[in-house]
Amino acid sequence: MKLDALIKNLPGLVYRCKNDKNWTIEFISDGCFALTGYHSADFMNNRIQLGEIILKKDYKLVWQKTQKAIANKTSYNLEYRIKHKNGSIKYFWEQGQAIFDNNDCVIALEGFVQDISKQKETEQKLLIKQVQKKAILETLPDIVILYDKNGNHLEVHAPNNFEIAALYEHNIGKNIDAVFPEEVCKMIKKAFVNCEETKDIQILEYALVIDDKLRHLESRIVPTDNGNYLTVIRDVTKIKQTDKIIKENEERLRLSLEVGELGSWEWNLVTNKILRDDYQNLLFGIKSTDTKAAKSSITFQSFLENVHPEDREYLKSEISEAVKNASSYVVDYRIIHPDNSIHWLHEKGKIFKNTKGQPLRVIGVTHDITAQKIAEQKLKDDEEALRDYTEKLENKVKERTKELTTTVQKLVESNLSLEDQIQITKSAEKEVVQNKYLLDNISQNFPKGFVAVFDVDFKILLVEGEEVEELGFKGLADSNTLLDHVIGVPDDVKQTIRNNIVKTFKGEHCSFEIAYQNRTFLVNTTPLYNLENKIEQVLLVHNNITLQKKAEFEILNTLKKEQELSELKSRFISMASHEFRTPLSAILSSAILIEKLNKPGNEEKRLNHVSKIRSNVKDLVLILNDFLSLSKLQEGKVLVQPSSFDLINFSKSVIEEIEGIKKDGQIISLIHQQPKIDIYLDSKLLKHILFNLVSNAIKYSEENKAITFKIQATEQHVIIEITDQGIGIPKEDLDSMFQRFYRANNTTNIQGTGLGLNIVKQYTELMGGSITFKSELNVGSTFFIEFPLNIEK
Repeated sequence: MKLDALIKNLPGLVYRCKNDKNWTIEFISDGCFALTGYHSADFMNNRIQLGEIILKKDYKLVWQKTQKAIANKTSYNLEYRIKHKNGSIKYFWEQGQAIFDNNDCVIALEGFVQDISKQKETEQKLLIKQVQKKAILETLPDIVILYDKNGNHLEVHAPNNFEIAALYEHNIGKNIDAVFPEEVCKMIKKAFVNCEETKDIQILEYALVIDDKLRHLESRIVPTDNGNYLTVIRDVTKIKQTDKIIKENEERLRLSLEVGELGSWEWNLVTNKILRDDYQNLLFGIKSTDTKAAKSSITFQSFLENVHPEDREYLKSEISEAVKNASSYVVDYRIIHPDNSIHWLHEKGKIFKNTKGQPLRVIGVTHDITAQKIAEQKLKDDEEALRDYTEKLENKVKERTKELTTTVQKLVESNLSLEDQIQITKSAEKEVVQNKYLLDNISQNFPKGFVAVFDVDFKILLVEGEEVEELGFKGLADSNTLLDHVIGVPDDVKQTIRNNIVKTFKGEHCSFEIAYQNRTFLVNTTPLYNLENKIEQVLLVHNNITLQKKAEFEILNTLKKEQELSELKSRFISMASHEFRTPLSAILSSAILIEKLNKPGNEEKRLNHVSKIRSNVKDLVLILNDFLSLSKLQEGKVLVQPSSFDLINFSKSVIEEIEGIKKDGQIISLIHQQPKIDIYLDSKLLKHILFNLVSNAIKYSEENKAITFKIQATEQHVIIEITDQGIGIPKEDLDSMFQRFYRANNTTNIQGTGLGLNIVKQYTELMGGSITFKSELNVGSTFFIEFPLNIEK
């Protein structure tokens, strides 16, 4: 009875079962119901088996461990999961052993099973917290240190590759007195005391020299529940350095604005508040001593109240439009100071947007331009007095321009010599430039160029004009930029400008041309005198004459082409009259002789003269073909019309066609290794090229001489060589053989136009080829033609 009572009160179940796959139950205590949801009768009557409720993932391991313990005759301890009758998963801990008979055979398994689900849940939560805590410590960019109340290092957690980690990791177990300077130790100990008394976080900042580098550290100290202190240490060196740089930059900006007499301000579009620096307040008539006015809240509306009534709407519209379009703006306007004095301000503002693209704030600078406006008004008054003179000057410029146009047209029509044309154009251009300079010198809004003022040190004091911004010169005068420091102007141009500035300081008026950034400028200089009649500055007026230079270049090209055409016509007439006279005279003589040889028995003589007539007619046809080809080339009417054909067969047909003009005993040998070479070229142009070169070889070779026609092809090119054993070409003529109408000195008595090789070269290049030659006087010549081995795709 006592044993039954003990079993019932156990926090689990007691069992006896067989050592089979289902662990068939022979006995099981009533505690099984609380653990599994099944009654003991369910197990005893085999309605449910213990092996059936063990999760399949755990079953194999449970079986292996029990069988191993049986084999070793030891007890076994198991942890596994079962499926409760209500469907939930339970964690079981089991301890048991096998019962053996006298023959060491297993007769049963006996053991105790306990539900450890809550324990497992607690362990899981604890494991998750440990993982989370480890992850947090690993991801923190700081060192976390645990101190006891005496200042001893207990634990150190630092991220990988943290530069100052070694200082702490190597001192675990040591007291802070042995690690840090005395002053830092006092700070830390005092923070421990304050932390204990107030229970608040204590924040310290101190500096240490680590690896020969000064490090700024921030420590945050909090008390723990067990009387220790958790300290988070962060390296704030970069933050300190950044703060220092920011402060230095702010001070540098403030000084720069003061030197440039610029006021700065910021308008918060969200709060409608405007912040000004001291100089901006001064521009609005508010002195630094007037602290009340300087610190008063400024809105956009109160700002507009200080603007002159005539400028108020204009200024409001310009700023509102810039805010709407999120763009920058530049405005000039007048303000009224508290003493009712009126001042002109030049303001530049830029709108800044948030990440959503909405305008967030406006930042700008302001400059007092009252003196400039007064000077401008005085200049306008002076311009009014000079207006009549300006109008006369403009009329004079128009008149001279008209004269120049008439002169240029007459020059073209009259086909004057190029040298006279250049001289007259330069003279007329100089006169126009001089007149235009006077007009531009009094024009404030300078068109098509710009004006610049230099002092004796070559500093830019003024640069204004229509093209200043395009050239990148805007703002050069504001910073008194030196000529040598100007970007976008070549050094040789700078030297030219410098030389002419020096001359102008000596009292000369200089005029010269310079070119840069794809523009050509005519520059005129004039000295500027002070009240003591001394030259103090130099004015340079830059007039963009790019279009004029382009027109001048086109006129010169036209004249050059007309001159070449005239020369071509003259040479053509001279050559044609000479070349046509010989064959025509031969034709006439042969015709007269044929007429006289009309009697029977003179048939052979008549045929001989007919043959001469035919030969001379062919010569005339060749001459006319050369002229026709040259004319088409000049007019650009020769078009390449390629087709595919076999170069070997093509060359054979050319040789057959030219057989009739060979001299006695001359032999033309065609040499080639490949039986067929397919090319993709214009057959008509190639025929003209080959016919001309082979006929030249025949013409300039004596009787009984061999002519070689060689063809060879590589993977990408085909090369044709035509070699003769003729008179050759003198050395002094080698470089001129491809010029039009040019003939070698040793061909005076041989008929020819001097056009053949020129036409051959142009035809060859039209088809993407090249032609060269070598020649030795009285030995012979070889011409090489190379074409790309084009194959039609």
